[in-house]
Amino acid sequence: MTSSRRLFLILCAAAVVAIVSYIVATETRSPAASATSSRFQLISKVPDGPVMLFRNALPGEFYGRVALSPLPIVDEPRMIAPISCDRLHYASGRGVCMVTDEEHLPVRYFAYIFDSSFRERGRVALTGLPIRARVAPSGTRAALTVFESGHSYADKDFSTRTIVIDTTTGQTIADLEDLPVTKDGQPYKGIDFNFWGLTFAADADTFYATLKTAGTRYLVKGSIDARRMNVVRTDVECPSLSGDGSMIVFKRPLNRGMGWQLTALDVAAGREYPLNQSQRSVDDQVDWLDAGHVVYFDSSTAGMGVWVLSTDGSTSSQLLLRDAASPTVATR
Repeated sequence: MTSSRRLFLILCAAAVVAIVSYIVATETRSPAASATSSRFQLISKVPDGPVMLFRNALPGEFYGRVALSPLPIVDEPRMIAPISCDRLHYASGRGVCMVTDEEHLPVRYFAYIFDSSFRERGRVALTGLPIRARVAPSGTRAALTVFESGHSYADKDFSTRTIVIDTTTGQTIADLEDLPVTKDGQPYKGIDFNFWGLTFAADADTFYATLKTAGTRYLVKGSIDARRMNVVRTDVECPSLSGDGSMIVFKRPLNRGMGWQLTALDVAAGREYPLNQSQRSVDDQVDWLDAGHVVYFDSSTAGMGVWVLSTDGSTSSQLLLRDAASPTVATR
């Protein structure tokens, strides 16, 4: 056998070994790859039809990413978007994503507007820790709330700031602290005013929000364009207005101890009644799933994730989606 032929056979044998090794390695990895693909589906656009967007809280490589699930919720692979947010909200083809940037010191905070293809359409610097986000039903405006000091409403000296931005330009068009407030027909002002939890009406101008001053929480109603607010009632936090504007679901501080009770308000009649949440306390600004149900984030012995609660006042809440946070419902 010539030396050249011997070299050819050696190379052929080496090639066979390499191919077999690749096949074995691929087959070894395939169960894990299959498991991953069965749990997640990477997407680049918000699908048509009613969907719920949320922050994925499943441990792993997609933790913190924006995720989606068609409505009604079904046992399908979780859709994963290419962006990550601390808080998010979305309506009519426009979303806001609030972000904590810990890659640089000091820590920086910002929010950006994204479209239905998750492309950035504008960015605004934030002055503190992201806590609440809300997009108007028309998608034209968004409200962002941050903690400028403190890290929860339980902190005695917490300070918040709420701004409204134009989602078509990315420009800030209002800071709630700059809008005059009236109470009982008279100008009302305090150096300790804090606003949070803004919710828009269908016109993207009328809004409700929480005002806290001198230890008391108020529900205020206002107009961005007219630049005014009026105190409506007391003991209201993080209001969320229904699509038809007839009801508000909000958090009411518990009479004893720390915590909040989800409560419904009939706007026209002024009638309030508590909702039958399964948990003793809920700390979130709910979003409306449909005309008779709201969704929110919470954690209990039953699990951590998005819960659904009827507004009839009697039906108890149920865990809708595990390992999920910051839910927002998009009908189109």
